[in-house]
Amino acid sequence: MTKLLFQYLNNLRGRRRRALTSLVTNEGFTTIEVLVVIVMLGILTAIAAPGWLNFVNNQRVKNASDAALQLMRRAQSRASTENRTWEASFRIQDEVIQGSTHAVSGGAPLWQTLAPEAGTLVTLDFDSSTLSQTCEHGDHCVRFEDRGVISLDSVEDPDNESGTLARLAFRSRDGGDDGPRRCIVVATILGSIRTDRCED
Repeated sequence: MTKLLFQYLNNLRGRRRRALTSLVTNEGFTTIEVLVVIVMLGILTAIAAPGWLNFVNNQRVKNASDAALQLMRRAQSRASTENRTWEASFRIQDEVIQGSTHAVSGGAPLWQTLAPEAGTLVTLDFDSSTLSQTCEHGDHCVRFEDRGVISLDSVEDPDNESGTLARLAFRSRDGGDDGPRRCIVVATILGSIRTDRCED
């Protein structure tokens, strides 16, 4: 009986030693393994970063153009319901795009930042914009007469060959001339307005 108890205790000690030894040898990572993982993460980041930045810049430009489209539609709606001329005006103030809707006769513009999240990273593309620049307020404007019809005073070249009356273009400052751009297209005199890619 004592002999069996001795053998049992020796077996337990052996198992415990093997368990402790296996725990000690299998714990942690080697320096080489950690370095390999860091290098792989660096390579993946270098591959993904430009695509992510392009996506973010596209979203900023899209948000600014969508906000401008909403301002234009608001001015068009007010002109239609009030039977008087309303204007949507746009300007750059301290490198930030601002917009306003106001009645042409007796209305003062209340400027608001179009896309606060874009900040100074999105700007108006003056070279690609053909919306009127002869505005009482702002750099570009579009006027809507009663029933929401677009005033031809808002269009610099109504007889252009592009098939649209005018457009207001936005671009990312980060991308330069090749960066993401988005346009608001004034398509017809009846007041059809839409956002689209800017194509020269």
